[in-house]
Amino acid sequence: MRLQWDGLHNARDLGGLPLQAGGRTPPGVYVRSDHPLHLTPEGWGQLADYGIHTIASLETAGLDGEAALRSNRPIELPHDLAVEVLRLPVEDATDQEFMGKWARTGLWGTPLYFADALQRWPRLYGDAINALALADGPVLFHCGRGHDRTGIVALLLLTFGGVRPEAIAEDYLLSSRNLEAQDPRSVQMLENALRDHGITAYAAIAAAIDVVDAEWLDRAGVRPEAIAALRARFSPNAIPSR
Repeated sequence: MRLQWDGLHNARDLGGLPLQAGGRTPPGVYVRSDHPLHLTPEGWGQLADYGIHTIASLETAGLDGEAALRSNRPIELPHDLAVEVLRLPVEDATDQEFMGKWARTGLWGTPLYFADALQRWPRLYGDAINALALADGPVLFHCGRGHDRTGIVALLLLTFGGVRPEAIAEDYLLSSRNLEAQDPRSVQMLENALRDHGITAYAAIAAAIDVVDAEWLDRAGVRPEAIAALRARFSPNAIPSR
């Protein structure tokens, strides 16, 4: 469900997605978006009215100076908005092999890198999932465009919440469509990258989901209570947080 918060292009509630066990995810639990620094005063008011209690910034670790400021731009909250801000690193820029394979080839803006990232940095993602699962909701999580870091974390949340894999892929694809107003090339660039590698977005998302097995959960340190919390929050019988 797209949210028309003034200043943002890619904000949406993860409610309404079909669950494998039947029913749909409830609204008012998790919102994903591009960076809140783009919100206008009206947009901040819309966020406050939605009842957001926690904002989680998904960051890239291993950066210093100007690079850190560009990739991990801090949130400046309105003085009258009482929300908790979490800063959660989910990538490691010191991993030069990864950077060379994905970031410097322009493929970091696609789901092609998701499976590799999950295999390389399970603990970063595990820590993020634990924090998001147990945070006071409704929770807004974001990166810069709300596309890549946000996309892979949304994939994990929705997978643990029992959402159908094809719906997870559809949610991912919404981002490039939403960003067309900001970057008219967003959809075409994604389609070209996937076509050049002979894979569909659905297959790339499925490959990432396949990584998340019992062994991965153990390596990532995902806590049982976090999984239980996500299943409860995404249950169609759950009472919305807001």
